[in-house]
Amino acid sequence: MMLQSIQDRFKLDDEVLKISRICLVVFSSFIGFGIFAPVEELGLYDPKWIRVIHASITISFFVATYFVSWVRKNIQSIMLVFFYTMSAHSLILLYWNSLYIGYLIGMILVLSCIGVSFVDRRSLVSYLGTVTSFGILVGIYTKDHQVDLSLYLSAIITPALVSYLTLNIRLSSVEKLRSSESQLKKFQDRMLSELELANETQSNLVTTEWPKKKGIKFYSFFRSFDQVGGDAISYFEREDGKMALFFADVSGHGIASAMVSAMAVLAFKIHGNQIQPSECLKAIHDDLQSLVPNNHISACVLFVDLETKEIKYSIAGHPPIIHIQKENGPKFLEGLGTLIVSFLKPSLKNYQITLGSGDRILLYSDGILEVFDESGEIYGEEHLFDSIKNHSDKKGDEFLNAIYEDSMSFSAKRISDDMSMLLLEIQ
Repeated sequence: MMLQSIQDRFKLDDEVLKISRICLVVFSSFIGFGIFAPVEELGLYDPKWIRVIHASITISFFVATYFVSWVRKNIQSIMLVFFYTMSAHSLILLYWNSLYIGYLIGMILVLSCIGVSFVDRRSLVSYLGTVTSFGILVGIYTKDHQVDLSLYLSAIITPALVSYLTLNIRLSSVEKLRSSESQLKKFQDRMLSELELANETQSNLVTTEWPKKKGIKFYSFFRSFDQVGGDAISYFEREDGKMALFFADVSGHGIASAMVSAMAVLAFKIHGNQIQPSECLKAIHDDLQSLVPNNHISACVLFVDLETKEIKYSIAGHPPIIHIQKENGPKFLEGLGTLIVSFLKPSLKNYQITLGSGDRILLYSDGILEVFDESGEIYGEEHLFDSIKNHSDKKGDEFLNAIYEDSMSFSAKRISDDMSMLLLEIQ
């Protein structure tokens, strides 16, 4: 969510387009003065047909800004033409009507509008220089002034200066926005690079390629809530020939959790030769407790005897292990224990079970269980057991994917945590 908002770049054209529409409305209103005002009663010369054509063109371009991409793309050039046209129209009417105050107000409006409409200093300076010069000449050569010449000249020159100063202020703001945009882009690129590196680290934390062992197969599944997650599945071939398995779920999400997972896997690799699984978990706790102040870990460590199929295991605050038998279906294995890498000293025990042919052992993170349907009902253990029974004919990766799909179907694919599973199948 955060990266997507960074990628939405500041677009100056959007601001210019909005202001241009406002100016077109102002122009249309001013042009309409000559169409609906009693110019003959006021003794003014203001040909109605010119006003009608000018107003029609202005309104047409205003509508086109919503429907014609070419107009939106070239709005600055189009508006520059409109400003010159409006200025020429106003200056001619001022000359014809002896600097009548109504047309002078229109000229001031036009000169004021351009300062907030343009981001091109060269075009603005050229326009202001040209229009102001012609405005001064109109004032000088007009006879029978209705407005004092000094007041007229001040009314022409002052909004021109204000427009120029306004543009400079706006350009300064634009440069700051563009600088911020550049910094955000660099931050985004750096974050994406770091996420890619973290994603590579995450792929190493969840083992997907398992060694081939006689009489037993291993399968794993992982889907992260964010680009990187806090779950870890790893193994270690012990000196006594047994295989040590590590299944962990670090609290939280994202890069911080992935870093803690990496540290936990490293500690597991160091202590995987402990005599008992609980001793391995306690050693991981001791190594990480002082280094990880804000995360705790739920985990399981299993020592698998590949010859006898005996499994010794210890559970640290993790969901119960499921034992799946052909005849009896799924059931929870005994086993309790407290979280590791917390402020409390872990209370852990060792358990063991000997598996028979066709037996399966399933470990899973609470992300599989803790999804909700639209009514707020949790997927939970009951639905997980139903899924296991419904897909008991499936094996390996197909079995894990089926359980995942059931969880996703239940929650309409809304997840709130990393989802991982580890499956052991006895041949």
